[in-house]
Amino acid sequence: DQQLSSDAQSNYALLSDNVKTKNYQRARSPLQWLVTNTPELHESVYVHGINLYTAIESKASSQTAQVIQDSILTLYDLRIKHFNNEKNIIDRKATAAYKFYRNRPEKYEELMKIFDRTYELNGVSVSISNLASYMDVVSKYDSAYDLSNEEVLKRYYKVMEAIDSNNGSSDLDKVRGLTTNLLVKILGDDFNCEFIEKELAPNLNDDATIAKRIIMLSLSQGCTKEDYFAEAAKVLIKENPDYGLIRLVASKEVEKENYDQALSYYDQALASTNDKEKKAKVMVDVAKIHQLKDNYPKAREIAEEALALHPGDEKAYKLIGDLYYNSFDKCKKLEDIVADRSVFWIAYDMYQKAGDEAAMANAKAQFPSISDIFGKTLAEGNSYTVGCWINRLTTIRRRPE
Repeated sequence: DQQLSSDAQSNYALLSDNVKTKNYQRARSPLQWLVTNTPELHESVYVHGINLYTAIESKASSQTAQVIQDSILTLYDLRIKHFNNEKNIIDRKATAAYKFYRNRPEKYEELMKIFDRTYELNGVSVSISNLASYMDVVSKYDSAYDLSNEEVLKRYYKVMEAIDSNNGSSDLDKVRGLTTNLLVKILGDDFNCEFIEKELAPNLNDDATIAKRIIMLSLSQGCTKEDYFAEAAKVLIKENPDYGLIRLVASKEVEKENYDQALSYYDQALASTNDKEKKAKVMVDVAKIHQLKDNYPKAREIAEEALALHPGDEKAYKLIGDLYYNSFDKCKKLEDIVADRSVFWIAYDMYQKAGDEAAMANAKAQFPSISDIFGKTLAEGNSYTVGCWINRLTTIRRRPE
C-alpha cells in the first residue's frame, strides 16, 4: 500500500523530529496515527511514545497525569504485543508502574501482577531498580488484600536471590536492609524468633543461601542467642570464612562448654584476618577459655601474646588482672598474710593498665593493712615479687583505712 507507506514515513518523521526538539504536544498526533494504523512499523515508535508521554506527565496536573501514566503503560503493553520481547520490556514497565501506581490503591492488584510477571520472566536478572520496590509493592498489596505469610516469604526470597546475584553494585547492602525491613513490617507481630525457628530454620539443610536469610532476619529481630542462628552461621562460614561470624560461632560453643570446638573455630578466625587488632581479640577469647579450664598460666601466656599483637589492649590487661585477683584461693598458704594478699597488688596493676576503676577499687580493698606490712618489715613503695604461679614483680601498698 504505497499511500499507507508514504503516510507512515511522513508521520514517523514528524514523531521523531518533534520528540528530538521536545515539541511533545506536536508529536502526539503522529504517534496516535502510527499506533492506530501501522502498529508493527518499528519498535522505536513506542520508545518515542514512552519518552514523549513521560515528559508530558512530569509537568501535568495530578488528575491529568494519571491518564497519561495509564497511556505510558499501555504503550509498554503494545510494544510487548507487537514485538515479542516481554522479558526485557516488562522489567522496564515495572519500574514505570511502580513510580505511577505506588500511591494509587486501586492499582495495587495490577501493580503486583506486573512485578510478579517481571520476576517470573527475569528471575535474578531483574534490574536493581526493581529489587526493594518489589517488597514495597508486596507491602502495599498486603495492606489491601492480606497475603499469607507463605506468599510474602516466597516473594522476599525472590528479591534476595536477585540481590545476591548482583555482586557488582555498591548499593546492595542498603537494598538488602531495606528489603528485610519491609518484610518485618509486612509480617508484623507474626514475625519473631519463634517464626524464624519454625518457618526458616527447618529449611537450612547446609544451604548457604538459606543460612544468609536466617542470619539477616535473626539480626533484624535480635535472635542471635538461638541455636539455629549459630547453625546457620556454621553453614555460611564454610562458604565464606567471615571473621565476625566465626567468632560468634566460637562464642556459642564456649557457652555450651564445648571448649575444643570453640578453640578450633578461633583458629579459623585467626586465619581469616591479617589485622593485628582483630587477631588480638581472638587471642583474648582463647585466653578466656583457658581461664575457664582453670589453666591460669596458659591463659596469661596467650593474653600476653595478644598484647604483643595489640599493645595496650584493655581487655587483655583486664583478663590478666582477673587471673591474678582470682588466684587468692589458689595461692594462699595462710602463713603470711602479705604474701597471700600480694596477688591483689599485681591485679591492681593490670586493672590500672586496663583503665577499669571499679576493678581497681575492688583490688585495693583487698590489700594488706599497714600493720600487716610493717609486721613483715616491709616498706610501702618497695618492689615485691609475687610468688605462686604468678612470679611477677609489683609494688607494696597498704589497704585504705
